[in-house]
This record gives sequence, structure tokens and C-alpha cells, in this order.
Amino acid sequence: MKLRFIPAGIALSAGAVTCLICIMKNYDVIYSLQALLIVLIIFSYIGFKSQKIIMNVMHEQKQQEEEAIRLAEWKEAERLRKLEEEKNSQDLSEEAEEDIEETENEQDE
Repeated sequence: MKLRFIPAGIALSAGAVTCLICIMKNYDVIYSLQALLIVLIIFSYIGFKSQKIIMNVMHEQKQQEEEAIRLAEWKEAERLRKLEEEKNSQDLSEEAEEDIEETENEQDE
């Protein structure tokens, strides 16, 4: 989305409406130009403010998405770590059982 065109688009739209109204009402040229200048200044300001608001909202949304991704990665890392610990503990318990069986076999002989 091209946010840089928002202020110009809003100002030009308002200017076009102002020109149409001035033509339909048969206003004097000087009065029409003064009205057009005021409208363009006001709506340019409104456009810049709306552009900033949209940019802030998009920035916050991007931060929230990045935070959600980091949280999901952290949860996955924790899950993998727990699985690794369980596997290691099972391996240790199997080794301990084998050691016990070997010592029992040695004692029997």
C-alpha cells in the first residue's frame, strides 16, 4: 500500500469537490481560489494526520505479528527441549537397567 499518496489524494479529492461547488454556484474566481486554497491546506493536514495514524496502526500490527512468531518459536524450542530430556532420561534408565542386569549376571556366575 502506498501511504505516501494519502495526503495528496485526500487534498485533491476535496479540491475537486470545492471546484465543482464553486462552478455550480457561480462564485467569483478570486473567492473560488481562496476557498480552494483553504480547503487544500485543511485537507492536506487531515491527510497527513490520517497517514500517520495508518502507519502507526500498521507498525503495531507488525510488532504483534513478530511477537506472536517469537512466542511460537519459543514454545516449539521448549517442546523440543522437553522431548530431548525425556529421551535422555529414557536412555539413562535403559543403561541403568542394563548395568543392573550385568551385575546380576556377574554375581550369578
